[in-house]
Amino acid sequence: MDFDLRLLQHARALAEEGNFARAARTLHLTQPALSRSIQELERRTGVKLFDRNQGRVEPTDLGRVFLAQARELLSQAEALNQEVASMRGSASGSLVVGSGTFPTAMFMAEAASAFLCKNPQVAIRFVNDNWVGLVAALRRRELDFVVAAPPVAEDATDLAIHLLAPRQGYFLVRPAHPLVAKSALSLADIMAYPIICTGRLSAPMMARLLECRNSAGVTGRIPDVACESHDMMRRITAATDHVLVSTLAANAASIAGGELVALPVIDAQIGATFAILRLQTGTLPPIADELIAAVIAADRATADADREWEARLLHSSAAPVVGTIPRKRRREAAGAAVR
Repeated sequence: MDFDLRLLQHARALAEEGNFARAARTLHLTQPALSRSIQELERRTGVKLFDRNQGRVEPTDLGRVFLAQARELLSQAEALNQEVASMRGSASGSLVVGSGTFPTAMFMAEAASAFLCKNPQVAIRFVNDNWVGLVAALRRRELDFVVAAPPVAEDATDLAIHLLAPRQGYFLVRPAHPLVAKSALSLADIMAYPIICTGRLSAPMMARLLECRNSAGVTGRIPDVACESHDMMRRITAATDHVLVSTLAANAASIAGGELVALPVIDAQIGATFAILRLQTGTLPPIADELIAAVIAADRATADADREWEARLLHSSAAPVVGTIPRKRRREAAGAAVR
């Protein structure tokens, strides 16, 4: 058949929104115009692409197969447009970027702002999710690149990975939390309380938290509250006895404003290293390199902020560090190494 990219774009938007009215607004079309586009595409393909049920629109089984190929075709067409624009000396086009829960809270807004100040004509759509969902979308070629925790090495053979600065994890609570007044605080003491964090923790981190929860004589899943919105995590923590597992830089404003308190407990196994992930095969739009450079710079800046907050925390408290943080990791943090 003769593919019309405009019709494919309309079908992609409808699949993403699941509703004709919302998709039409996204595309800056009237709802009847969008409906005619979908009807025309179904006529050309000879396939029913969508089921319409009480206002909810979902792809049929054949529609899902068709849309997967359509997304890849559109991605290639958009990359070609951007490359041609770059060759003309015009940095324009669009990017679709996956941003993990904690990178979103820590440095992605700063990276995007720095990039857009120089490239205001570039359109960016950010998809916020945990690393599992983002890597799956990257492999479906729905995203140009991802900033999130990387999979383990054996599950990442198809990915190009640029590691960012390692981040120490901390436990944060409201100022009136019972743990704030407790002396000789241990990780087991903390794990006796409900934990709020992203729903996808690394295996070593999960094992360490479970070990300490068991030693506290408490049972239950970890995290007790799973959430991919850092702002929602923070607000729940500020109003309850839940303990937030996060970084200092992601909560700098809340700590400075007295909304949250960082407990003086450090464990070498509680933390993460985020990365810029892309597929080994395929070419990124040229303008993506500039956004990636902005991400690396913003990551460096917040890694510096993390070290400053850590120094304040350890200086102001006599509580011991839980476990021993290897000297190599201390040197990496001190040097703000971006690998």
